[in-house]
Amino acid sequence: MADKNGDNALDMDEIMKLLKTLNADIKRKYVQEMFEKADTRKTPGKGKPTLDREEFVRFYNLLTRRPELEELFLRYSRGKGYMAPRDILAFLREGQKMLDVDEDYCQGLVQHCEPDGLCKSRHQLSMVGFQTFLTSERQFLFKPMHSAVYQDMSRPITHYFIASSHNTYLAEDQLKGPSKVEMYISALTKGCRCVELDCWDGPDNEPVIYHGHTLTSKILFRDVIHAVKEYAFKTSPFPVTLSLENHCSLEQQAVMAQIMEDVLGDMIWSPDTELTAIPTPEQLQNKIIIKGKNGSNNNNSSGEQSVVKAESGHKKIKLNPALSRLTSMKSVGFKDVDQAASIPGFFVVFSLGESKVEKVMSTNALGLNIVTHTKLIRTYPAGTRTDSSNYNPVPAWNHGCQIVALNYQTGGECMQINHGRFLDNGGCGYVLKPNFLLAEEMFGILNGTVARSYRKTLKLTIISGSQIPKPKDSKKGEVIDPFIKIEVHGAPNDNAEYRTKVIQNNGFNPRWYESCMFTVRVPELAIVRFVVKDEDRGVDDFIGYYALPFNSLQEGYRHFPLFDIYGDRFSNTYIFVHVSLSNV
Repeated sequence: MADKNGDNALDMDEIMKLLKTLNADIKRKYVQEMFEKADTRKTPGKGKPTLDREEFVRFYNLLTRRPELEELFLRYSRGKGYMAPRDILAFLREGQKMLDVDEDYCQGLVQHCEPDGLCKSRHQLSMVGFQTFLTSERQFLFKPMHSAVYQDMSRPITHYFIASSHNTYLAEDQLKGPSKVEMYISALTKGCRCVELDCWDGPDNEPVIYHGHTLTSKILFRDVIHAVKEYAFKTSPFPVTLSLENHCSLEQQAVMAQIMEDVLGDMIWSPDTELTAIPTPEQLQNKIIIKGKNGSNNNNSSGEQSVVKAESGHKKIKLNPALSRLTSMKSVGFKDVDQAASIPGFFVVFSLGESKVEKVMSTNALGLNIVTHTKLIRTYPAGTRTDSSNYNPVPAWNHGCQIVALNYQTGGECMQINHGRFLDNGGCGYVLKPNFLLAEEMFGILNGTVARSYRKTLKLTIISGSQIPKPKDSKKGEVIDPFIKIEVHGAPNDNAEYRTKVIQNNGFNPRWYESCMFTVRVPELAIVRFVVKDEDRGVDDFIGYYALPFNSLQEGYRHFPLFDIYGDRFSNTYIFVHVSLSNV
């Protein structure tokens, strides 16, 4: 597309236009200098100097040189032009804090990363090989060990944070937006382990899912259950909970039960006997848990219908025994902490709207946390959020609430923090809570009333970026002015942020070399979020983000990718940082 005249070569004017589309506003004099270095054949095209395909590759490599990496390479290669295994070892141990590696590891690294055959045969790492190594995923900011399931999955399910979706079926707002089966597929494949189904009577004795008494479109309950069967365990083997908001008649409840039995079959977890302990994620692998009101115990086959309050608490509904028998996670209305603590059962869940949970956290934080030791607490956005906006999930997590349900269809800060939380433990949708949230006497760590033996200090240097895209819907030809916000979200006293300076007219290869420091008292709860924005005269435009748990940070010189507002990763876009962690 840059070759306007179709002569298979690019002249200087065509290259300047191409760089503009690549979000690079580079001075013509510097581009001309790189052009002349790359133009080895000096072949004119229509009277102008041009670069053929091979020369353009050379030009691009010259233009995308990374002095910040060359400086590191020069330091550790000691001016030789290559790094021997002992040089690599010094860099890994000193620069990357990888203390458990040896020279054999370094020789293997050369074989894997070095593109030049001669260097490879001599066990030498060139500058190109060094850059390949530093931009490989195992050298990213996120600890590679945490990209697989590494936590103990044999603890009671109440000991885990569980990735959870609210109004999963909605693609947009809650008043007139579309409902889509694809929203369940999207949530499940992103690791969500609890999805919501608002069930209503439909025509032809077919239950439907939609946001009741609104203009949102309707989808068949049957189609959603088929999607759950196919996609529930594509990305994680750990249990998926179907949170049923049941508004159906007895007749269509029977249809719901029959559909689930026919489609899901043995995937449904329905214990034959009374539970004697809280089940674990490990025990429930590849199982579907049905959550809802349950008027009888699971093995009751009397066939008698039950009458219970709907989860909203505003009306009573009749329950079909066929559906009750499949419902193993019992939803109970929440009155107060004392009532919740007194409810018997090993698989009980209480649902609290955001205003209710905020009130309980402010009046009886310890009591709420104690309930979460043995019971599940689900929180969800306020009904007034008709635009499907989200609430901050961090306070509920801080108090031990496991099922903090968010509107997955709505991008933004809250979902980005959620993404960071559940990036941990292989993205399996279950993250083990810190031990102090499971011990009454240690809960004071959260607000500082119980002393800790250490704190963590994070020193972070934002070095550079590469190929940062323009904001969505930006004007053609516009070049961005990027800056980065670094935020810590966690215990109240740990919340902090820092903003870098703005780099004018350069999204192609901006360089900051800017440092900041954070002290974190409760690292187990902290999420670090990076936000890249384009400075504007009005509202600064969001470009991308990256979020991860504080305890998943790797020390040393690290890259991380950027994700768009919907959580999809940009290709070939990275931020380069240096991380140093210390105990205080």
